[in-house]
Amino acid sequence: MVTDRQVKRLWRVLSSGKVLAQAADKANMDEKTARKYRDLGRLPSEVAPDRSWRTREDPFAEVWPEVYEQLQEASGLEAKTLLVWLQGKYPGSSTTRSCAVFSEG
Repeated sequence: MVTDRQVKRLWRVLSSGKVLAQAADKANMDEKTARKYRDLGRLPSEVAPDRSWRTREDPFAEVWPEVYEQLQEASGLEAKTLLVWLQGKYPGSSTTRSCAVFSEG
């Protein structure tokens, strides 16, 4: 993913008279990507649309109120501790097999 900083550097190097290939190399990006941002004249943060949809269903949607309650009672709980608690309360549930969500969230 190209950052605003890289594109700004690309523009700076291009304005100093370097060719696209050299500017792309200095900005640490592919020449095609450099051409895209040179032609657009906009930063990546201005181009990327905001995503308003979920990429997948929340496997913990049904148990978040209980997890929230546990965290209110003991704010220092770690994700692994909560997962073990959920596995005990809901053994075999697909919810309890989704450990990665806790570490992401």
